Amino acid sequence: MVESSPDNSSNFLKRMEQAWLISQQPRPVACSSCDSNGHVECKWCGGTGFFILGDNMLCQVPSRNSSCVICAGKGSTSCGDCKGTGFRAKWLEQPPVQ
Repeated sequence: MVESSPDNSSNFLKRMEQAWLISQQPRPVACSSCDSNGHVECKWCGGTGFFILGDNMLCQVPSRNSSCVICAGKGSTSCGDCKGTGFRAKWLEQPPVQ
């Protein structure tokens, strides 16, 4: 059985005040760089997953050796503006347009 005491009441009041203060903090906003999905197209391979030099692939036959080492052949990397979360702190504002 839980006993009611002034100490328990003051702890509860402090916890409720902290919860209220946390709830009033600015919420993160969706990242516009990655459309809130946390990933962007790899700039090294253009989203193909393979290294491309100019108009030609590094190797004519895609293999392990020609996979993009930056994105590990996935074609996308973690968004640098939101660090892969899909959200940015409101005080950071929007990233610069590139």
